[in-house]
Amino acid sequence: MGDTCVASVEHCRYCFDVLVQALEGGPAPAWTVPGTGCHVPLFVSWYTVRELEAKRLRGCIGTFTPQLLPEGLAYYALQAALQDQRFPPIRRAECDSLVCTVSMLGPMEPCRDAWDWVLGVHGVYVMWEAPSGGGERLSATFLPDVAPAQGWSQQETIDHALRKAGWRGAITDAMRREVSVRRYKSSIATLSWAEYQSRS
Repeated sequence: MGDTCVASVEHCRYCFDVLVQALEGGPAPAWTVPGTGCHVPLFVSWYTVRELEAKRLRGCIGTFTPQLLPEGLAYYALQAALQDQRFPPIRRAECDSLVCTVSMLGPMEPCRDAWDWVLGVHGVYVMWEAPSGGGERLSATFLPDVAPAQGWSQQETIDHALRKAGWRGAITDAMRREVSVRRYKSSIATLSWAEYQSRS
C-alpha cells in the first residue's frame, strides 16, 4: 500500500529538470520534491502543444507499484519521455512545446461490474482472460482524465482498454460482462514548458 501523496506542479518541475539533464548532460537535479521519502503509485505523461493543434500525447508510463520519491518520479519521467514504445524518444528541440502531467494514484477498489465507476472521477484497470485456451490475461489502464479528454463513454473506455491490452477480435456485450475492473482515483498536476521556464 502506498503513502498518501498529492501531485503538485513542483513534481512536474522536477520531471522537466530530470528530462533536461538527460538531454543536455550536466549534473543530476539535487532538488528535493514535496513528499520526499513517500512511496506512491504514479504515472508521468508528456504532451506536445503547438499553435493550431490539439494537445497530443508524447509518452506516458507509470506503475501501480508504490515508488519512492523522488527516485521513482525521476525514473518514470525518463521512461515516459524516452522509452514509450508507441513514440520516438523526445528530442531537445521539442521541449518548448512540452507539457508534463504527474498523476499520483490512490488505492485500487474492485468494481461490481464494468460500469461501477464514474467518468472523470475514477481511472480504470481492466483485466480479461482471452479465450485462446492458453489462459492469457490481458490488462490495460486509463487514468481518470483520459476518457473525458477523449469524449469516451464508459463502454467506449472499456472497449479502448481491451484494444490497448492487445485484443484484436470483436468486442461483444458478453465480453464486457466478463471483464474484471478495478477503479482508482488520482491527484493530478500539470506544468507547461513556458511555465517551467518562467519559474527557473
